Amino acid sequence: VRVPAVAAARRRGAATQPEEAEKQRARGRARGLAVDVGDDVELRRDRTAVVDSMGSEALADETVDERTKAYQTLVSLMLSSQTKDVTTAETMRALREHGLTVDHILDGTTEEELHELIRKVGFHNNKTKFILRTTQILRDQYDSRVPDTMEALCSLPGVGPKMALIVLRVAYGITAGIAVDTHVHRIANQLRWAGPSPTKTPEQTRAALESWLPTDLWPDVNLILVGLGQEVQTEKPKLIAKALVSSHHSRALTLLVSLGLDLRKLRDRHGPELADRSGLDLPEIDARLADAGVDEPALCAASSPSP
Repeated sequence: VRVPAVAAARRRGAATQPEEAEKQRARGRARGLAVDVGDDVELRRDRTAVVDSMGSEALADETVDERTKAYQTLVSLMLSSQTKDVTTAETMRALREHGLTVDHILDGTTEEELHELIRKVGFHNNKTKFILRTTQILRDQYDSRVPDTMEALCSLPGVGPKMALIVLRVAYGITAGIAVDTHVHRIANQLRWAGPSPTKTPEQTRAALESWLPTDLWPDVNLILVGLGQEVQTEKPKLIAKALVSSHHSRALTLLVSLGLDLRKLRDRHGPELADRSGLDLPEIDARLADAGVDEPALCAASSPSP
């Protein structure tokens, strides 16, 4: 029986032509985007976005045992979907005060009580049921521990790949992939980190990012991009000031333009604040903006309106 060339190549462990072509494209993206990644990492080095203090990864009680901390991290992630970080943090505080352990949720909390505690989060009706069912499974099948594999975590009601990846990293120090939610999916495509053509789903974006990003950056990609997106939306002057004084200010400012910021309009509106935050005077700020070419129509066109 003749073995088709593709199958034979796979059996030998050799890359087929399409596979090799994709590897070449990935390597090209890596070379072209490495600069962007470095600028992105620097802009987020201060870790002062909302997600850094109120995101799901930061909401477990640091004084409890590791088993309980893992459970609280899982619950915070289940609450966080379609919910603002501030609301998730507020809800987690209420749950922790109530008693957020497997036994207390199952034995000391009615469904109505749990629903009242989490009613401010998005899709609270479904999440109430998911948390109760997941907690019961943890006690019945895992000795009240949060499982430490992707397969087991994703089998829990209300838990998806992004949540599972974050739980593994935060609770067990396991980096099994890049956690991509709708925010990371959107920003990665704006930056063209996912390739020249937009990806359609977060899982497609995850595969694209993992094809070229160095594995040592995988644990931080979610926080870096989610925080960057938050600052683009709500803390523009702070973000621009960081870019103005970054190691490669021209590239960093151009990166912000690619995320929809009209830097000239924002400079005109927030000039004194930018000067105060950056320590630069207005002529220096204008010179650095000019270095980045922000006055060129090709860069300033189609920018999102500033609040």
